[in-house]
Amino acid sequence: MIELWRGCANAWECDELGHLNVRFYLAKAWEAVGDLADRIGMPDAFQPSATSTLRPSDITVRYLAELRPGAPIFITGGVTQITPECADIVLIVHHSASGKVAAVFRMTIDHCLPAGGGAFNWPQRAASALEGLRTQLPEIANTRSLTDENPSRGIRLADADQLGLAEIGRGRINPEDCDFTGLMMPEHLQGKVSNSVANYAAAFPEQFKDHAGAGGTVGGALLEGRIAIRRWPQSGEGYTIRTGLRSADRNVRKIVHWVFDRNGRLLWSMEGVAAIMDLKARKLVKADDATLAAFQNEIRKELRL
Repeated sequence: MIELWRGCANAWECDELGHLNVRFYLAKAWEAVGDLADRIGMPDAFQPSATSTLRPSDITVRYLAELRPGAPIFITGGVTQITPECADIVLIVHHSASGKVAAVFRMTIDHCLPAGGGAFNWPQRAASALEGLRTQLPEIANTRSLTDENPSRGIRLADADQLGLAEIGRGRINPEDCDFTGLMMPEHLQGKVSNSVANYAAAFPEQFKDHAGAGGTVGGALLEGRIAIRRWPQSGEGYTIRTGLRSADRNVRKIVHWVFDRNGRLLWSMEGVAAIMDLKARKLVKADDATLAAFQNEIRKELRL
């Protein structure tokens, strides 16, 4: 693997849990993909002059260690699989001082037109350069609790209504959320969900109760996640997030988010594995019996990515 990014966890990128927010893990990982583009002969891939660019179609992440404000970070990566139009890559986020691996991303990146649309063949120079960056998928990149399934087709807002999924978020794709093409930047796939999930009291009753008081003692922490993109929204589009609990045990809650456009069509979906974190002890805590019992009325086993 080669180094693709180096920087730090800025204080303004850290959230109420006291560590780097998941949106900014993905933002830094996508900057690493920009460096990868340079290395495969696509230096203008993210510039207005681009004739083709890169976009992720599937993202899996595993969070392994906290990055507190100011933490020095670097990202290494490589290519694990190549097809005529796409490539699977792995990106490892390292804490520079402790030597710990903080997160691992696996992504499928598509070679596509800047204005959107389907993937098309790599130019020969890029395909050859990708071959030169081949690496084995490290064991640490394998997730523990996510389901290994193909993203479902044909999910509509009516399906969320039928399942009684909670609306945890509603908002707008702002101009500052978008890249040079006017399409939303990848970091907001995670960011829009992260900004809304505190409203999902059914999966995080401990956190909701904490916020009803002074707050700041517990929080919901994402351990693993997978995002599947159906369509990239444009600047100015509205969205709504519908969410359900797929399964739960004493240690983790498996949650599925469906993000729809104003016409009820799916933009992207996400499956997350989360737990409650004690913010003073800096450790995960188990659900008690009453919480486990309450989960049973919320679980929708039919939920799919």
